[in-house]
Amino acid sequence: MDDREAARLYKLAADLGDARAQVGLGFFYAMGRGGLPKDDHEAARLFKLAAEQGNAQAQANLGTFYRDGRGGLQKDEREAARLFKLAADQGNTDVQAR
Repeated sequence: MDDREAARLYKLAADLGDARAQVGLGFFYAMGRGGLPKDDHEAARLFKLAAEQGNAQAQANLGTFYRDGRGGLQKDEREAARLFKLAADQGNTDVQAR
């Protein structure tokens, strides 16, 4: 499967509320992959939707956006740390490097 097809399928599932698809689609927007434009605002929106569902990867990604002030989010180290902790508490080890 190529990136364009993956983006299409992520969008279908994300529109149905699937948190993993929201994370995948958010990553594609953050990176400008799958024929999608690079759009940090849309990536942040998708990560927030998935994070609110308790998705650890979304919490980690959204934490990075808060830490860096990306996607229209104001830099907020405290919110970033809170999200990193939520992700870590679920076993996400990626946040240890952030």
